[in-house]
Amino acid sequence: MCMERWPSTTAFVVHFRESADIAAGRVEGKVEHIASYRATRFSSFEELLAFIACVLAETRDRDAR
Repeated sequence: MCMERWPSTTAFVVHFRESADIAAGRVEGKVEHIASYRATRFSSFEELLAFIACVLAETRDRDAR
């Protein structure tokens, strides 16, 4: 199977703490943007998605220049 190559500018690594219970909506962990090494800890899906959205917006803005 041939997998499409995705750019690293849109790649993230997400680590969930052992205590996370995704089914119950309880998440905690760390997320890191592969290309920039920017990282943050999160304690909710909203925080996780806000970080990803912010980094992707900055990446798009930089690429648009």
